[in-house]
This record gives sequence, structure tokens and C-alpha cells, in this order.
Amino acid sequence: GVSPMIVGLPISSADLTPPLPGAGQGTLTAGETAVIEFDVVVDPGVPAGTLIENQAIITTTEPVPVLTDGDGNPATGPEPTVVIVGPAQQLSITKQIAVVGGGPLLPGSTVEYTVMVTNVSPVPASDVVITDDLDTPVAGQLSFVGGSATMNGSAAGVSIAGSLLTADYGNEYGVLGSGEAVLVRFEAVIDAALTTGTVVTNQADVTWNVPQQSASASVAVEVGGVPGFGELNGSLWHDANFDDVRDPNERPLSGWSVELYRLGQLIEATSTDSDGNYRISGLPPTAGIGDQYSLRFRAPGSGLTTASLGLAASVFTNGQQTINGIPVGSGTNLSDLNLPIDPNGVVYNSVSRGPLAGALLTLINVSTGQPVPSTCFDDQAQQGQVTLADGYYKFDMIFADAACPPNGAYLIEVTAPSVAFIPGTSQIIPPVSGAQTAPLSLPNCLQGGAADAILATNDFCESTVSEFAPLPSAQSGSPETAYYLQLTLTDTNDPGSAQIFNNHIPLDPDLTDAVSVTKTSSSLSVTRGELVPYVITVTNDIGFNLNEVSIIDRFPVGFRYVAGSARVDTVPTEPEVVGQELIWSGLPLLGAGQHRIDLLLAVGAGVSEGDFVNRAQVRHSVTGEVMSNEATATVRLVPDPDFDCTDVMGKVYDDANRNGRQDPGEPGLPGIRLVSTTGLAATTDSYGRYHITCALVPNESRGSNFVMKLDDRTLPAGFRTSLQPIRIERATRGKTLRMNFGASIHRVVGLDLADPIFEPGTTDLRRQWESRIVLLLDQLVASPSVLRLTYLADIEDPKLVDDRLEALESEITLRWTEQAAPYELEIESQVFWRLGGPPDLSGIDTVDER
Repeated sequence: GVSPMIVGLPISSADLTPPLPGAGQGTLTAGETAVIEFDVVVDPGVPAGTLIENQAIITTTEPVPVLTDGDGNPATGPEPTVVIVGPAQQLSITKQIAVVGGGPLLPGSTVEYTVMVTNVSPVPASDVVITDDLDTPVAGQLSFVGGSATMNGSAAGVSIAGSLLTADYGNEYGVLGSGEAVLVRFEAVIDAALTTGTVVTNQADVTWNVPQQSASASVAVEVGGVPGFGELNGSLWHDANFDDVRDPNERPLSGWSVELYRLGQLIEATSTDSDGNYRISGLPPTAGIGDQYSLRFRAPGSGLTTASLGLAASVFTNGQQTINGIPVGSGTNLSDLNLPIDPNGVVYNSVSRGPLAGALLTLINVSTGQPVPSTCFDDQAQQGQVTLADGYYKFDMIFADAACPPNGAYLIEVTAPSVAFIPGTSQIIPPVSGAQTAPLSLPNCLQGGAADAILATNDFCESTVSEFAPLPSAQSGSPETAYYLQLTLTDTNDPGSAQIFNNHIPLDPDLTDAVSVTKTSSSLSVTRGELVPYVITVTNDIGFNLNEVSIIDRFPVGFRYVAGSARVDTVPTEPEVVGQELIWSGLPLLGAGQHRIDLLLAVGAGVSEGDFVNRAQVRHSVTGEVMSNEATATVRLVPDPDFDCTDVMGKVYDDANRNGRQDPGEPGLPGIRLVSTTGLAATTDSYGRYHITCALVPNESRGSNFVMKLDDRTLPAGFRTSLQPIRIERATRGKTLRMNFGASIHRVVGLDLADPIFEPGTTDLRRQWESRIVLLLDQLVASPSVLRLTYLADIEDPKLVDDRLEALESEITLRWTEQAAPYELEIESQVFWRLGGPPDLSGIDTVDER
């Protein structure tokens, strides 16, 4: 009885099927609501319980936006309106699943299903029967747990036949009243052979009424998921063969951050485990296309200057280390949300071969000499990227700017991370192509060029066969260390023509004082022909293993290496002998501890006496760079006691007859001291003997004089030397000098003098005293004697006294010589002053009486 109309706008009946009077059409502006109201009459012949569906359709001349249903899926058309004719029964059914004991659904797990049937109509429902077939829709995934099925807490009315469970409520309890519910529970076991990600679906059905009506409810969950929640998992690894499949020998990326975003907001973060795997559980299901999850993967320590190293791999939208558009349903376990990275290479230490963090990489357009814009890369952070602890770098060129044209030459520049490294290109491991060479053409490399180390990967050019930096055992310049800095890049075969792989770039550390060296010898004094032991101790101070080093020992001229004597850490290791140098090349120096080299040198016969210095140092075998201090060991070549030295020996004896030689019966004099001009001293033993070992080393060609003096102060009382107290002998090498000294008790003849025996003020004797000189000479001739002149002075001039003694000594000596005396006369003189000393004559004027 109500005319159909849009509020405020009539509807044309021609637009209704079947047409309704008064229907119309018009324009529905933004924000307006259209409401259509009309009445219908149900045919009186329609039996009670018949379902009548009525559908409303809206048409428009404008494009219709995509509509979605309540689950977020595209709508197939307007939802029909269901009308129950008469007081008919209407039941609703729901189904839930839970893992017994909690946790994720795993193969072999036991789950509990709960089926709830509720009478939502105002009248009772009859013949209510609930069924559940475990083999629908997929057989074999589930199996019942015997005795677990109940209906409203009781096993009554529940039966199981094979995979089918039947709960007959109507037969057991009668009708299901309005608002009443039936709860069916049972347990089932998941097939242990199912794999993670397998979807397990179970459907329950309910029938009621005559004619029969039915309804269904199902629940699905993925193996590995948690019912009611979603789960994401995947793996991160270094994809060495570029196939996006994780192989057993490919390195997992542990400790990487996995960030989960929803509607642009970070909601959770986790890290990969030691195997490179991650799992994010307990995620609320998404609500549709506009409500989806995203994943972002970050390397440990990454920041704004960290480059992306690879494209994610999944069934969703993959980006540089990102996955977007991930829908999550209840109980879903989305796996294989993976990140297989494929960096271009590793920046590493050319000596230790370990990866370097903090190296700055820039890609230069060779034609302009300028860095290419960041827009030329799939990840703009790749221009000016800074390496992390693993040393990885990547340039993913997309040629999106005129400053980075295809078929251009590009140069990789690497800035060292610190002053501990030498700026510029490595000298230890030079590049195959660099700034001063022609570029490597990647298109040619893909066509089987010599630079491609792995021909099996047709779409990729690899500098070396390994995705890792060269091992320390790889020699500099070997194929294992090949790399290229200048490249010709193009977009003809992406990524192989735009990127080079396994292109590991070395940087040279500053090896100054990386090693400390000491050198010692247990022999400080050596002789000709002697073997001299040396020990070189090398300590690695830089903290990592050194492999390409040379230990150089420079020995003095005249010395020679004793073949077979060298030991390196007790292992016989012969050096290369080059002139006066011993070279041990390629020795490994471990990063901890010391290394010892033992060797012998022989002193040549033509080496002269003196100090000889042996020097040791460590250099780099490739660059020649000095890596250590210069250690020295000095030995002194001394004369050989048997062949070079001259010994001096002899006696001091009692020359009783004063004939200058030791006759029988003339004993030695003990305790007599003898001294050389070089400071050597000796004292005679109880037999008067003395011996000075290696008293001198005479000149090899002409010999040398040796002087020895007897210290007459050490002679016994009354003894005087009978020979010269100073001896000079000519010494030659290897021969002994014999130097004897005689001493005896001499006869002393005294002549006392005074002023009265001289003419006043003169040196002349008075005439009456001259005859005494003749008597004196007779006494001296009688027996070898020593003449002692003693002058008793009073107030004479001291000079006059000295002149008188000198004149008298000369007169006696002259007469003694003239009469052919039998021995050499020794004359002593001595002055005694009566007043204790010469008089003070400074205030007296004296007149020369002469």
C-alpha cells in the first residue's frame, strides 16, 4: 500500500522488474542516501518455510567503483534478501579449532574442533542433525581421536563411522527451542606427513525441518600456523648461484633485523637466527586489500648509508629488501617470505683477507669524472654506500638519468675506512682493470669472456669463483684475487650486463711497525773460523695473520751462512742467499705469539778484529714495504789465544854474581811486580815466575814492540836490579816472549861531602882532597859496588850544592871510564841539610866572588 519511491525522488515503474508503479530515477550526489520503500503480498499458496529471495539492483551511467564483501573479496553482485515465510525455524552454525596444549599447528598435532548450532528463529527447530566428515574436502589429513566426541558434554547421540561424525540432536533430545544451542566437540590428529604451509580445512553441516533445510560452517588453518592468528616466516641467505633457492652450502644471514609493518606503522621486529631463519607469530588477520602487512629486512648495524643487497623473493610484491601486500588470514602460516641477497662483492683487508666495515664506495662516470646521481640506482643509498661488518657492497644500476647512460665506462672508487689503511688502489693486490687501464665490458664477459670465472651462470659475470673474499692462502695476483674497478655497463641483459659479481675489492693496511723484531747472539766475542749462533725473534703486533712477508737477515762481510743450520720455529727452513742477505719469503706470521729463527754464521779467516753488526728486518714480499724495526746483534772478533796472541813470561831472580843471567843456585824472587806500558801487571810467584796471557796482539805483517818494566819498589830490602829494569822486545803473532829480570844485594861505597872540601863558591875540590878520588876508585874496582855520594849542606846555595855533586859525579865517571873499569858504575847522590832545608836567601845580597 506504499508507493515505491526514492526519498524526495519518484521512481519510474518502467525501471522496475517487474515494474512497480511510481518508480523513477535521478541523480544521487555525493553524501546523499537513497532509500526505497515498497510493500509486497506473498502468494497464499506458498507453503510455510519456503524461502523467498528478493534482490535490489542499482544501475548508473558512471563507472562503478569496485565493491568488496565482508571478507575483503570483490563482490559478485548485490546480496539477496532472504525472507522466511511463516513461523519457520532458522539455525546458525559456527566452527572453531584449537591446538590441544596450545602453540602452532604442527604435523602430528592433536586439535579440538568446536561446532556451535544455535536456533535464531522464534520457533523450535525439529530433526536437528549435525555431521562432520574429516575427509571433506581433502581425504587423509585428519583422523578422529577415539572417545573424544561429545554433544552438549555427553557422548549420547554421537556416532562415528569411518571419517564421518554424526550428532543426532533431534533423535536424542527432540526439538531445539528458540535461542537454544547445541555444542559438539571432538578431537582429531593432523597427519604427521603433512608439510609446513599445507592448508587443513574441516566443514561441519547441520540439517533441520521438513522439508529439510541446511547450513554449513568451515574452518581452515595452515600447518605451522596458530589457529585464530596468522604467522609469517622465511629465510635470509647469500644466494651464490642467483636461483632464489636456498642451497645447503650457501651462507645464512644471521642477526639480520626483520621489521613488520601494517598500514605504514612498525608493529613488530625480530632477528634471524643462526640459520638465517625468522618467524613472526600471533598476527591478527588482515581485513582486506587496504589492510595488508609489509616486511623490511635490515643488516646488523645498517643505517642511511647502507646499500640494499638484493631483491626479496616471495609470491607477493618484492622490492629491495622489502616484501609488500601480504594478506594474513586466521590460522595462516605464510612461508618462503625470503631475502636471497646477491651483492657485487666484499671490500676486504688485502693482508688479513677479512671483510672491512666503514669503506665508502662511489661509482664514477669515467667520461665526466663525476659521481653518478643516486637516481641511477634501484636503491639510492647505493651511491656513497658505506660497508658494514661483512664488507658487502652493491651497485644496482637502472640507467634512469642522462648522467648514467648505458654502454658507458664506470669506475668504482673506494675510500679507506681509517688512517690504518693506505689510501688509493691496493698495491699488494692490484686490480685487473683500474683507472689507468681499459674497462672490462660486462656484455663481452657474459658472452664467455676470459674475465667470467663461472661460465655456467650465463646471465651473470663473476670475477672469481667464490662469493667470499679470497682466503689467506690465495697468492696475490692469482685468479682467486682477480677484481675489476673500471667497467662498461649496459641494460641489455639485466642484471648481468649492469652488475659484476664476486668482485672483491682489497684495501692495503698500513703495515708500518706491524711486526717487531729482535736479534741476539749467545757469543759476544768470537774468533776466526768460529761458528756464531744467532736468534731472530719476530712478533706479529697487528692482530691478524700475515702471510706474504719476507724476513731479511743481512750479515757482515767476511761472515758466511752455514747451510742447513736455519730453523723456523724448530722446523728446518732454508733461506735464499742473495749476496750478504738471507731471505725467508712467504712465511706465515700468526696473529698471536712469537716466531723464532735460529741460524749459524761462520767467521771467515780474513776478517780483522773489531765489532761486526748483523741486522734483521721484515718486509712485505709483494710491495717491499718495511713492516718492522731493524734489529741488530753485535759480536766482537777477538784474537785467537792460540794463533794470534803473544804471551809474555819470565822470571825475576837473585842475580847474586850480577852476571845478568840466572845461574844454578840463584833463586827466584817472589812478590815482585811487573807492569807493561799498556797497563798489564803481573806479580811473581814463590819461584819468581810470572805469565801474562795474550799480553798483546802484534801487527800481522810487521809485529809489535812490547815493553815491560820491573817495579824496583817491590824488591826486597837491599836488592837492586842487576839488569836494566825496562825491557823492550819485538813480538810476533802466536809466539811467546821471555823477559827475565835480575836483582841482587849490591856493595855500597859511600863518599861523604861538605862545603869545606870545595873551593869557596866553586865546584872545584881543594887540592888536598883530590888524592881521595884515587883511593875511591881503588875501592870501587875491588868489587862491584854502588857509589853513593852524600852531601851535608848548611847555608849553601842549593844550586851550588847540585852543581858540586854533578861536577864530582862527572869527574868520577870520567876517571872510571878511562881506567877500563870491569863493570858499569852506578852512582847515587843524596843531600842532607843540617838545618832541615835550604836557607832562605831572598833578603840577602850576594856578590859573585868569582
